[in-house]
Amino acid sequence: MKQFIWFIFFLAAAAGIAYGSRYYPGTAQFIVASHQISMSIYVFAILFLILIVLFSVIWRMYRATMGLPSRWRDSRAKKREYRSIAAVQTATIALHEGRWAHAHNAAKVAAKLPQSAGLAALIGAASAHAQAKPAEALAWLAQLDGNDVFSDAKYLQQAEMALKTNDSSLALTALDKASATVRKHSLRFRDLQIQAHAQSGHWHEVLQLAKDKKWGVAQGIKDQWFIQATLGLVKDEAVSATYLRGIYKDMSQGVRAHDEVLSAYAQAMITRGEKAEARRVLEEAQRDNWRPDLLKAYVAAADENSVTAQLKMIEVWENQRNTEGKKDAQLLCAAGLLCLKAQLWGRAKANFQNSLNITPSIQAHFGLAQTYRAVGDASNAQLEEAKAAALAVGV
Repeated sequence: MKQFIWFIFFLAAAAGIAYGSRYYPGTAQFIVASHQISMSIYVFAILFLILIVLFSVIWRMYRATMGLPSRWRDSRAKKREYRSIAAVQTATIALHEGRWAHAHNAAKVAAKLPQSAGLAALIGAASAHAQAKPAEALAWLAQLDGNDVFSDAKYLQQAEMALKTNDSSLALTALDKASATVRKHSLRFRDLQIQAHAQSGHWHEVLQLAKDKKWGVAQGIKDQWFIQATLGLVKDEAVSATYLRGIYKDMSQGVRAHDEVLSAYAQAMITRGEKAEARRVLEEAQRDNWRPDLLKAYVAAADENSVTAQLKMIEVWENQRNTEGKKDAQLLCAAGLLCLKAQLWGRAKANFQNSLNITPSIQAHFGLAQTYRAVGDASNAQLEEAKAAALAVGV
């Protein structure tokens, strides 16, 4: 556009000079050193325009010459910038590919440019930590001190590194420094937070985080953390039965389908004298799906007032299994153990023998031995104990 304007200007000037020289003749006179110079005013105008053009060209050449050093510096800066950007890309790819040393070296190149130094420091810290170089990792993170843009990323990286070295206290300290925005919206923050609490054994905090509906992860992941928290809390004798009931109430179907969790919950309630609650939960769990691994806890939940009702429930389950055409050795063994508690020796003996006919087990042999001892048959009791011992050692 600029060249076009100049072209129009010179074209108009030439046209004006041509028109004026034909219809409006005139002269321009100059006195230089007592000499009088006379020329056509239009020739003077042409010379003046030529002088302007020459001055413009000379001025441009001067500016270009004086600007060479700065242009050279800019060119070198551009090359450094391109090299650093390429190094950041290389370091990121190498980090995700597990090429820690390559990522570390590329991060050093990228750190030379201030604009990419922050990201390079994070990559360098992660790669150094992966290579078991804690001093270098801390040195990389120290480069981010005072950098508000990367402060949250620094704290999360510190927490992740601390967790990998089983220093959950340091991880929680780093996470406490994170901004409110990261606390509210970052899934990585929540993941690191729940890992740190789990590593510290803070199962109540883990449970609360797993129950948080705002945590936008798959339900299966929440269930896994809920399971870990529950297994940790049921072992704590300071946790009350009322608190445990609240945990069971908050369990999702995925958690309740986990046999280990329900068995641990039932055992915890039994320990706290809440056998009726344990029986209720275990019977409810057997309602839709057959879960033989819960039978051990069901037997442990028996007391002198509940054995009869439990035996009737065992009969119901046994009839259901028979209807399906399946004989269950564990169910018959559980029935035998309940009969032992009720001192129904003959019935206990029959259940244990039927269980052994289906699948020999240590528990059934020991149960049968107890039955024989209860009726004074020491020789058969010793024989069953020997069979149980042989199964235990794999003979």
